[in-house]
Amino acid sequence: MPKFERKLDNSWDFLGENTKTYTHGIHSYPAMFIPQVARRLIETYSKKGDTVCDIFCGAGTALVESRVLSRNAVGIDLNPLAVFLSKVKTTPIVSGILTKSYIQIVSLYHSIKKENICKPQFKNIDFWFKESVIVDLARLKRAIQETVDKEARKFFMVIFSDVVRLSSNSKNGEFKLVRISPDKLSDFNPNIIELFKKRAEPCIANMQKYFDACAKAGDVEIDVRLGDSSTDLGIKDNSIDCIITSPPYGDSRTTVAYGQFSRLSSQWLDLYSDSDKASGLDGELLGGKVDKTLLNTLCSDYLEEVLQKITQKDHKRASEVLSFFLGLNKCIGHAYKMLKQQKYFCVVVGNRLVKQVRIPTDYIIAELATNYGFSVEDIVVRNIPGKRMPSKNSPTNVAGVLEETMLKESIVILKKTR
Repeated sequence: MPKFERKLDNSWDFLGENTKTYTHGIHSYPAMFIPQVARRLIETYSKKGDTVCDIFCGAGTALVESRVLSRNAVGIDLNPLAVFLSKVKTTPIVSGILTKSYIQIVSLYHSIKKENICKPQFKNIDFWFKESVIVDLARLKRAIQETVDKEARKFFMVIFSDVVRLSSNSKNGEFKLVRISPDKLSDFNPNIIELFKKRAEPCIANMQKYFDACAKAGDVEIDVRLGDSSTDLGIKDNSIDCIITSPPYGDSRTTVAYGQFSRLSSQWLDLYSDSDKASGLDGELLGGKVDKTLLNTLCSDYLEEVLQKITQKDHKRASEVLSFFLGLNKCIGHAYKMLKQQKYFCVVVGNRLVKQVRIPTDYIIAELATNYGFSVEDIVVRNIPGKRMPSKNSPTNVAGVLEETMLKESIVILKKTR
């Protein structure tokens, strides 16, 4: 078994620092890595004018930081909501345009009569939203759609997306869709336009700061793509100067349910033509398709060891873990192909528990990467003081059965040397 060494470095914690600068706070998203980590990696392992790629771009943290640091950036994600958020967050808009559109939207909202609204039609809308909320969300959506400026319209649709989640009957502290208890639901009467105003005003101010930073950084290109990083997405071999990413810690069904988190917003934003596709996203994401044969074709001693331990307790859970790493291995292979020689691949990841077995995901990634031709330059461990994740989750979806989530994460620094 290859020997790797983790180094605890508290300087990577960034405890107490503002993680909502620029457009980072425009919309909530599960398990985002903080901009300070992305910024330090970008500044350390790339230079101005380089092209940085995030193969699991999520809400676009690395892309925003690349933009203000004068780097070109490519972002890839299989979640349509993530792609929409990343495109909007990386597009600078002067605040004067947003302020004018904001005033127009609020005015239009109040002028739209409830009886003139057509209720949206998607699966279980009445279960997840009260009737009055549906009507008021529809009024707000229509007011935004009538905004003249195209980029401002997209910006406010992101704010609208966050309002959708805040006004739904789902618990806001959960990433999975869990309905508020009946006793609390009876007293839950969100004011849609006030929620919108409360979210929009600080985001407009932060967008101005982002606009100013982008102007100072100069012209760069941002390319955000909807796609699967385990497949060929048309990115040329040896064309990327640095890859910085934070992949999922495990499959969406048993860790962070990106699909469930995104479903209601995606349906209100019309990102899917078919409601069933919106509800099936978690099955399409990394590890979503389970390899039931449990045939481990990967060359990783650390993975083999944990699979044996988990199999003794739960064969099905072992299959889910293997399926995740089979997919992740393909992503590492495509990352190797697109990265230039002697350039860096930085992976921020957590080592989760499955059936009380700690999976050394950082070591497994290091092993898989060396098989392709990466060298392991460093593995740094940081505390997670503010990452938006529950301290415990329910991987089996059985009531009362919980496992601890990560309080630390590793930063694996790889270099393409062969």
